[in-house]
This record gives sequence, C-alpha cells and structure tokens, in this order.
Amino acid sequence: MHDRLFFRLAVMTAFALVLAACQTAAPQGAAQLECAQWVGSYVDGQGHTGLQGQVVLKETGAPLAGAFVNVYPDTISNLLGPSQFISSPTDEQGRYRIEVPSGAYYVVARKRLSGQATGPLEPGDFYSEHQRIMVRVETGKLAQVDLPVAVMKAPMFFKSRVVDRETTTGIRGVLVDQAGKPVMGGFAMAYADPEMKRLPDFASTLSDGDGHFTIYLPEGGTYFLAARIHAWDMPLPGEPYGKFGGSAATPVTVATDRFVEDIRIEMAPFTGQYQPGKSKRPF
Repeated sequence: MHDRLFFRLAVMTAFALVLAACQTAAPQGAAQLECAQWVGSYVDGQGHTGLQGQVVLKETGAPLAGAFVNVYPDTISNLLGPSQFISSPTDEQGRYRIEVPSGAYYVVARKRLSGQATGPLEPGDFYSEHQRIMVRVETGKLAQVDLPVAVMKAPMFFKSRVVDRETTTGIRGVLVDQAGKPVMGGFAMAYADPEMKRLPDFASTLSDGDGHFTIYLPEGGTYFLAARIHAWDMPLPGEPYGKFGGSAATPVTVATDRFVEDIRIEMAPFTGQYQPGKSKRPF
C-alpha cells in the first residue's frame, strides 16, 4: 500500500515539475503559457519497441482503468482525430503497453464513459488535458510515459469542419506571448465571419517550439483568426487568448492553392466574462 502511494506521489510530482518547467517566462501580469514537453525514461524492451506506463487521475493520482492511449506521429489533426496507434484499455492499475516503431510521437490518454475507444469526447469523459506530452521511442526499448488525466467539464471547443491532412491551401504563422516569445503547444483557429462566437471552422496544427503553426484549408476564402491553448469550453479569465489584428479582428484572404505566410498572433490573458458550459462562445 505504501509503495503504491509513494509511486503515485512520485508520478504526480514528476508531471508537476515537467509542466512547471514548461511554462514560458512572461512579464508580470502576462499569461503563463503551457507548452509541449519531452518525457520518458527507458527500460530494456527485451525484443520489443514501444511505450508503457500508467494512466492516473490528475487530482488524486489514483489509477484509471479502461483508458486508451493514443499515439500520434504529427499534429495535423491537433491530436483529436484518429491516431496512428492506440493501446488496449488500461488494466485495473491503469497500466498500458503499446508497441510502435522507433520515432518521435505525441501521446494522449482518453477514457470515454461510453466505453468506446474512439469518437467525440463529452462532459464526464477523461482526457490528458495539456495534450502536449511528447516522447522519443528508441529501438529495442520501452519508453516509460505516465499520463495524468482530468474530467471533461464541457464539450470540446474545436473545429466544426475537419481537415486532417495536408492541403495546398492554408495559413502559416507564429503564436507569441506579450513579451514576443514563441508559444509552443497552442493552436490557431479560423472563422469564416468576424463574430467568432461559435465553434471555429478550422484549426491549426499545434504550434512548434518556435511558435509556428499551419492551418490547412480545403479551399481559399476570407477568414478571421484567433489563438488558444485549450480545446474545450470558453477561455477562463487569465487563460492565454488572442486575435489576429487585436480586439478588432483583421480578415485574412487566402487564394486556393496558396498559403498566406507570416501571420503573427499575440496571446494575452483573457479578460472576458467566463460562462460555464458556453463551449460555443469563445468570449
């Protein structure tokens, strides 16, 4: 019993240190931004290559049975579409093991109350909320990746139309904080109208270490852009949020088979009024 408790505390402490180390320095009063972080230690795979670990509840450290671990090679689907690899359900101790080829991956844990391995997430489901755990898998080794999950309190706030592949049309740019430093692990959203108080029409890949993002579009058009960190509910006060063009969003016109380049979106603490459950209203 004491050994299990110590292990859970160690897991939660390690993740707290990872996320704390991952915050971007910003001036006083500016947003503190979560970003992607490499994690994982290794054990001898004894002829196997892949991942193993434990899914636990972020709040208590208790193991979560029946969760699925999704492994993505890239962020084109923003880690919300079908993954390239998916584990079997975690056991009673929340443990999983999945074989994948060597390479770099994003890792996400989910448990739907429906018991289904795939499909939209709903309030009450479990999700590794930061979405930004990355691991490098080495041949002949098992990377140890433990995943804390939180309960979804509101529907996913995300794109209403899905483009989960690379196209020849889109928007490229960078997300920065108020100090001008790049924001890693955020995403940009594209709306077809300036109201921007609904599900976005399209969303970007997660921004990389330099803050760069790409929004892939099926065709050209005029769009209004915003940026967020989380993919559900409306922003909480103080949560990083920004619009291209500032408070009066500036339209961006995209030609079919072309990319608009060098879009810069500054993210600052959200100052609007939070309304729980208003997931279709970003502010």
